Amino acid sequence: MTRIYLLSIICLFLNMIVYAQNMLDVSYRDYSKKTKLDNCKYSIIYSYKFTIDTVKKEYYYDRQTLEIGEQYAHYYSIYADRIDSVDHNMLTQKTSLPNKDGSDGYNPMREANMQSNESAIYDDYWFNYPQKGMLTVEKVFFTTTYIYEENIPQFEWKLQPDTATILGYKCIKATTTFRGRNYEVWFTPFIPIRQGPWKFNGLLGLILKATDTKGYFEWMATGIEKNINKSIYNYKHNANTYKYVQREDIQKLNDKRWKDPVGLYISLGMKLFVKGSDEKTKSDIIQNPYIPQLELK
Repeated sequence: MTRIYLLSIICLFLNMIVYAQNMLDVSYRDYSKKTKLDNCKYSIIYSYKFTIDTVKKEYYYDRQTLEIGEQYAHYYSIYADRIDSVDHNMLTQKTSLPNKDGSDGYNPMREANMQSNESAIYDDYWFNYPQKGMLTVEKVFFTTTYIYEENIPQFEWKLQPDTATILGYKCIKATTTFRGRNYEVWFTPFIPIRQGPWKFNGLLGLILKATDTKGYFEWMATGIEKNINKSIYNYKHNANTYKYVQREDIQKLNDKRWKDPVGLYISLGMKLFVKGSDEKTKSDIIQNPYIPQLELK
């Protein structure tokens, strides 16, 4: 096997790990340790489109939700939550799931009703938690859950004359620049919620659509539920390690994810072996395609 071919295999393997890390059973939320935080008044469903390769223009999709309570708000992946539920049941009950062809096996994407171009992103955003005015973010990398807190970000919005209709609601366009990226959003003043997908907040109405001007990211509301009989929970991941970090530490991890995937793999305490060779430690010769970050600074 030539050196180039060997490195190609390693790159493919690591790309699968970077994508598949969200599917590992080590990161599922432990449903037995969930804590009710609030009653859910609104649940807004978003389709999140994001770039995984800016060169080949490849995109993936996640189905995410914003739950608005009386005190708190929680933004997270519906697909990740579905996978967590299946993983939890399978691991606690020690059951195996059959494939559609009748053979035994487990496919988390299939169980979450996901398509081949969809991904479950293990990022959780808690607004006004643990105290009012604070945002708590949880992000899973392999078997570690990284947690950081910051003040709820303040956006400098500029209203625009453009309007649109989304889900039957008249929306107004607004623009902003936030941490290195320019965004355009459409919000409706007919739903008096000053929030939206991801970290967006501060407008006089619910944000139903948001895009960055480079076309790397897009959030589009696909459904709204009001006055539902649902609770907002805080789940604990079944991770080997919890680490409280600064937001800048997450930025460095995300950068290393594409600049030095082997180094990231090893730095997280994992060993990489290739058949017929010693443990792989020289990682500066392998890179992933550029994976954009939402926050550049």
